[in-house]
Amino acid sequence: VQVKRAAKLTADASPEPVKKGATITVTGKLTRADWGSGKYTGYVSQKATLQFRAKASNSYTTVKTVTSGTGGALRTTTKATKDGYYRYVFAGTATTGSATAAGDYVDVR
Repeated sequence: VQVKRAAKLTADASPEPVKKGATITVTGKLTRADWGSGKYTGYVSQKATLQFRAKASNSYTTVKTVTSGTGGALRTTTKATKDGYYRYVFAGTATTGSATAAGDYVDVR
């Protein structure tokens, strides 16, 4: 039986609120369990998808794919078109489980 490391993912979209058509930045961090230290450490060079869900919708759609950098950092920009939630999703690997960040709400004015 193969045991996978647990992963954690965050997402933060800013600025909030934002004018329609303006650029927002969505940052986050991908970490995974380090069994040696008993802590979570940054997981670098991994692909995560940025997803968006409109305020009135129940489903997320993929906006783009981002690769984690130093310390597991995620950062990208996108245009704000309507109120809704942004989140990152990591599908997992052969050694690490999947993770989904909580959606961060952006108010578009």
